[in-house]
Amino acid sequence: MAALWVAASRAVAQEAAGADDTTEEDPSATTLDTLTVRPEPEEVVDLYRFRNPIEVESSALGGRFREPPSLEQLGKNGGIVPVLAGMAAQQIQKGARKIPGWKEPVQAAVARPPPLSEEQAARALRLQEAVEP
Repeated sequence: MAALWVAASRAVAQEAAGADDTTEEDPSATTLDTLTVRPEPEEVVDLYRFRNPIEVESSALGGRFREPPSLEQLGKNGGIVPVLAGMAAQQIQKGARKIPGWKEPVQAAVARPPPLSEEQAARALRLQEAVEP
C-alpha cells in the first residue's frame, strides 16, 4: 500500500510541476470544429401500413372463437385476478344450466306471417310491372 501511495504522489507532483511550466499554448496543436450529436429519430410505427390484401369471410367458428389475451392485455385489464374471476363466473353459469327447471335466456325464433296475402302480393307485383317501362 505504501509503495502505491509513493508512486501516486510522485505522478501527481510531476503533473503539478509540468502544468506550471506550460502556460503558453502549443502552436502545433489544432482545434477541431464543434460536433453536435443527436440521437436517431424514432421510427413511427404505422399499424395500418401493411394491410392483408386477402379479405377472409367470417365462418361459424368466427363468432365463438376468441384468442386468449396477451400478457400486455392482462396487465392493462388489472392482471390475472379479474380474468380468473371471469373464468370462474363462466364455470358457475355452466353449472347453473344443469339445474332442473333452468330455462335458457335465448328463445327459439318464431316466423311471423307475411305482411301481404297472396292476392295483395300479386296486385303489388302487377302495379310494379306496370310502372316500369
